[in-house]
Amino acid sequence: MARSALSRGVVAGGLLSLLVASVLALAPATGASAHDYLVDSSPKAGSVQTQPLSTVSLTFNDIILDLKGDGSGSLMQVTGPDKRHYETGCPSVLDRVLSVPVSLGAGGTYVVTWQIASADGHTVSSSIEFTYRPPSGTVASAGNAVGPPCGQLETAAPGASTGSGSNGGTAGGSTAQTSDLGIVLGIAIGIIVLALAGVLIVVLTARRRPPSGPSDPSDPTGPS
Repeated sequence: MARSALSRGVVAGGLLSLLVASVLALAPATGASAHDYLVDSSPKAGSVQTQPLSTVSLTFNDIILDLKGDGSGSLMQVTGPDKRHYETGCPSVLDRVLSVPVSLGAGGTYVVTWQIASADGHTVSSSIEFTYRPPSGTVASAGNAVGPPCGQLETAAPGASTGSGSNGGTAGGSTAQTSDLGIVLGIAIGIIVLALAGVLIVVLTARRRPPSGPSDPSDPTGPS
């Protein structure tokens, strides 16, 4: 009975350890798949800009992937109330900041649309708005019907995410989710194998221990 109880306790303990280890393995893998999201901008989303601008910038929570080193992997447009483009060059990347040179036109609502490769490798995109009210006498740029070649947003590809404003990114597409799931399952299986091996070692060790019986009455060292 004692050995049976011991075996049941070992198995229960092993299963509990297995469950805890699996949860711990899944937690970091899930967090690592989060996409970059917008945390700040200049001008700020929803703000009123009363002075001319030369640059519009976006700041994200994590680094922006810039594999070519020239910002060409990121896209950014600034369009005015007349739907014309007011970005005057290609965007540039500096760690977590994406910026583009601009020359704004008449007052009104401007839309900043962006698309980046986030730190987890997934493409995410979104947009923000701000209102421009230039001082009297400010020369308005004519803008362009289309932006520079580098400013043409691509259509969303499999695994791309879209959203609106800060924390706007949603989960990636089916391809990205399948990749993330494979990593999670691989880690979980490894943890399970190690946990089962530990349980087996404990059970075999317990079986090798000799049973403890009642003391010999004739043993002078035993209880009187």
